[in-house]
Amino acid sequence: MARKVIVDSDTASDDTIAILLASRLFDLLGVTIVAGNVKYDHQVRNALFTLEYIGKEDVPVYLGQDRPILNKWRTVEEVHGENGMGGWKIPEPKKRPEKEKAVDAIVRLSRENQGELEMLAISPLTNLALAYLREPSIVKWIKKVWIMGGAFTRGNTTPIAEFNFWVDPEAAKIVLDAGFDITIVPWETTEEYGTLDTSHWSRIKSMNTKLSEFFVNVNKTLLEFSMKQGNKGSVHPDSLTTYLAYDSSAILEERKFKVDVELCSISRGAMLVDWYTKGRENASVVLKADSKKFYNELISILSSF
Repeated sequence: MARKVIVDSDTASDDTIAILLASRLFDLLGVTIVAGNVKYDHQVRNALFTLEYIGKEDVPVYLGQDRPILNKWRTVEEVHGENGMGGWKIPEPKKRPEKEKAVDAIVRLSRENQGELEMLAISPLTNLALAYLREPSIVKWIKKVWIMGGAFTRGNTTPIAEFNFWVDPEAAKIVLDAGFDITIVPWETTEEYGTLDTSHWSRIKSMNTKLSEFFVNVNKTLLEFSMKQGNKGSVHPDSLTTYLAYDSSAILEERKFKVDVELCSISRGAMLVDWYTKGRENASVVLKADSKKFYNELISILSSF
């Protein structure tokens, strides 16, 4: 039986591919939307359209927080395109979001699926943090939390901060301190093992399937931006995290650390990793991954229709 997951998403470009992977590799119970990549209304529309396009209209979309717990943040249309879909002019989806809010849905689904539900947190952690503050018992109910977030030294938003942790560091700290079973896939790992180079793109383009066309359309801007940043192709942190959650054999190296988040000044959003102190570890951090397995699974799914 497929494992049960919620995808918590600030839906734009690579998030849509992560949703696709989750819909094929897991029992996807819902997608919750949180403020992050682009304007909130675009994120909602992108999630609804994605689920329609990939034939998963029955997966509910729950509206979550449209801002972080504290402070303002900036969206990153330069990474994902003005609408978050690489500039692809998508039609208005027929599917509508649920009336139940994301925080309530996370609490309810955690209660109904105690010991089985996993969170694929590929976005700022605002929804999960507020769900925990609403109902602390979800720490016991949620089997596993997979987080795409944080950076050791190569921040993709500030010199030290990765975007998801930077948008809402207070939420990240709440989640890290709550007691969940957490695995973090940090930015440097996704850059190293989750980049699809131009040869990968050529193969995907040549497939001419409905899903390969979707991939190319939504990730055009991401490819351009990633390569301007010095990468060999497009970086797919959310998709890699989703795949590693599915196939633990593709995690080649991970270590348990005490992980914290900086909340102040120029280093706000920085992931703080204690490499030496033992006995206070609160998360496993993925250091190396099998990029070939990730790519092969992605190709298999994109070729499916």
